Amino acid sequence: MEHALKEMTKSVDRIGRILAGMLLKDIEDLDQGEKIVRLRGCGFGNQEIAEMLNTTPLTVSVTLSKHKSKKRRMRKVKKKA
Repeated sequence: MEHALKEMTKSVDRIGRILAGMLLKDIEDLDQGEKIVRLRGCGFGNQEIAEMLNTTPLTVSVTLSKHKSKKRRMRKVKKKA
């Protein structure tokens, strides 16, 4: 039973990596910031995103922080309008 669970976990992990590769192919024309935002939206963590994009987790964190700030500013502008 434990062996079957380990094999299933490996298979699910492999499927996840394949899907991530497909997603990266779909977003290859976007700039790095958009790629980071999209990958975060898919549930990837900073370390995983950094590895996929050959950057650092700090870069990912800063990019996501800037994106959140931009989103907040845009909401404020919409409320005033």
